[in-house]
Amino acid sequence: MIVVAAVSGLLFLIALFFQPVTSAFLNVVLNWAIILTAVTLLIAIGSLVATHIRYIAIGRRGFLFSLVFIAAFTATFAFGIIRGADDARYLQVIRAIQVPLEMALLGLVALVMMSAAIKVFRVRGWSILTVSFGISALGFLFLNLGFLPVTQNSFLSEAVASLQRLPVIGARGLLIGVALGAVITSIRILFGQVVENE
Repeated sequence: MIVVAAVSGLLFLIALFFQPVTSAFLNVVLNWAIILTAVTLLIAIGSLVATHIRYIAIGRRGFLFSLVFIAAFTATFAFGIIRGADDARYLQVIRAIQVPLEMALLGLVALVMMSAAIKVFRVRGWSILTVSFGISALGFLFLNLGFLPVTQNSFLSEAVASLQRLPVIGARGLLIGVALGAVITSIRILFGQVVENE
């Protein structure tokens, strides 16, 4: 199994360097990956639904949440099957549920990051690093709130826009780091070096 995964992964990596000659091969592999991912997702959803049904059947503590989940899932699934996934009303309902959840998740992430920042101040104390971090965080927060009336001055507007792009650059750097870590881990797995938890 490891040999098959290693050979397949190496062929895919080689094919990436010889585009567009190997584009047909890459499209076939991508379609296979989409199908396998969809099947895996269906299995995961089925397992989740079965777990909540079991919780309801045995009357486990908190089974009311399972009832809410089953009812919401059934209604959403039935609406999607009847009206279609591209229906405007269906998409509006999904957005009305998804957007508040995403905002709540972002709020939780902000709280976690704020607590981590406070911990940095407690552990490292007042140093150049912590002070510059705090000032930059407050500065970017103030800029993104839109309190500065810079729309009338083109130079200030450009300067503020450039400063507002800096966090995006940092986020791209983080994504590049995540991608490099994934590539290194994938190469280790392809060569049979299973990552062991220390």
